Amino acid sequence: MQTEVTDAGAAPAQTSRIVVERPPPGLARGKYAWPAWGIGVLGASIVLLGLVYFALLRRRRRRR
Repeated sequence: MQTEVTDAGAAPAQTSRIVVERPPPGLARGKYAWPAWGIGVLGASIVLLGLVYFALLRRRRRRR
């Protein structure tokens, strides 16, 4: 039984497999990786706070 020994700098043989590592899909990229549900919760809370703010402004204007 023969085994083929190649050095680390040699080109890969045609039968070898190339493994390509890809980053996770969607919003889990970058310096501060967050899961999709975390981005959803953050976005929903910002929208909700904005709606509450405008509702309070409208309420104050009606009281005058």
